[in-house]
Amino acid sequence: MEMIERLKEKINNLQQKKVIGLDIGEQSIKLSQVERTEGSIQINKLAILPTPPGILDEGKLIGVEKLANHLSTTLEENEFDGTKVVSAVSGENVITRTIEMPNMPKEELDDTVQWEAEEQIRLSAEEASIDYEILDQNPDGSYKLLLVAVKEDLIEQYLNLFELLGLKALGIETEPLALGRLSTNLHINKTFCIIDIGFQTTDISVLNEGQLLFTRTINMGGKDITEDIAEDRHLSFAEAENYKKNNNLFLGDQPAIIIRNLTTSIYRSLDYFQVEYEEYELEKIFLTGGSSKLLGFSDYLEEQIGVEVEALELGDHFYSNLDNINQDYLQQVFPQMLVSIGLALRWEKAND
Repeated sequence: MEMIERLKEKINNLQQKKVIGLDIGEQSIKLSQVERTEGSIQINKLAILPTPPGILDEGKLIGVEKLANHLSTTLEENEFDGTKVVSAVSGENVITRTIEMPNMPKEELDDTVQWEAEEQIRLSAEEASIDYEILDQNPDGSYKLLLVAVKEDLIEQYLNLFELLGLKALGIETEPLALGRLSTNLHINKTFCIIDIGFQTTDISVLNEGQLLFTRTINMGGKDITEDIAEDRHLSFAEAENYKKNNNLFLGDQPAIIIRNLTTSIYRSLDYFQVEYEEYELEKIFLTGGSSKLLGFSDYLEEQIGVEVEALELGDHFYSNLDNINQDYLQQVFPQMLVSIGLALRWEKAND
């Protein structure tokens, strides 16, 4: 019996190493293969590359064959050996709603959610792929659910990409669900928030003991901050991006308007969470994403919101098994890799 359990564990470990997390963003594409070890996440394969022009249009893949050729080269050059892939979708092509449903058997819940989703989202099953995640079960047995609807044509574009790459699709999900999967390794047995500041949007995810409670997307991101700096200082976009990365934007009396607006939107979202989920007290915020390492931003956000803020970095919770990548570079790009890493951990759900 013990031998069988050891064999199962070896097979399980092998399976988790063979899943590629693919995060296609407006500015960059991130790929990773990871495995969960005791108390940490080990990064075994990693690649980040600029998103080629003519690939994305408002979140939709419009150059699938060109992208497949680009990714095939990257996978080969970085010695990825995964056979399955998980990717994430975001933006206007994804619709999320939090709803409550009465207590009922799982089979009945699936059918009822499908009908309720069409009513809430106003998209039919033919127009969108609809899924849900149970966020919480109330004392009376009723459920709090996160509805997720992704337009069917976008799903088809991703599946076409996976087929061209010769990879089996393990799943297509939202970024908050991928980030939530990292919570086990944050060693937080309380209510906390992950704020992912992307290129065009900022995703807020609140979790309690690893269970996703609340999500909100703000239509502001690193691009808006860079454009604000470029306009204010009469710089090109590239010059403003470099200025943003190398200067503390919070030393003056007031940071840029766009940063104040973003901070206000974050505050209002978290305030709404506290009103709706008064039984949970938010105790910590983790920052991820390309603009999460803005000099002084963690301290500014902590001062404005009144909750401890920490920018997630390579170290206590994650470590690299990559001898061929400069550690300083890895530390620099790590905040952008977290969605990809969370996606690569999707194998755990498949094996539940």
